[in-house]
Amino acid sequence: MINVYDIVVGDVLHLEPGDLIPVDGVLPEGHNVQADESAATGESDALKKVPADYALENTEPGSKFSNKFDPFILSGGKVLEGVGRFVVTAVGPNSYHGRTMMCMFSILND
Repeated sequence: MINVYDIVVGDVLHLEPGDLIPVDGVLPEGHNVQADESAATGESDALKKVPADYALENTEPGSKFSNKFDPFILSGGKVLEGVGRFVVTAVGPNSYHGRTMMCMFSILND
């Protein structure tokens, strides 16, 4: 267990069922990872996460990642199944959840 304030961009974090995701990242390796990102996206279904290299290999050349192959881990979610590791790309107010909270804070203070 580590403090969320000790996590920095570039760290590699381990994912397993029950983990709350405090930061954004990209999944370079994992097996059967499914996340509940309903707090962030409003999507009530569990989202399957695949390693980034798999997503790149299975996406048509010249197109962006499709929703079918999602290697992105969003803060504010929860791991439901699977295990894996992800590279931290954003923390605090720069993360997806952090930006949402900052917007809510600014609206409440206006």
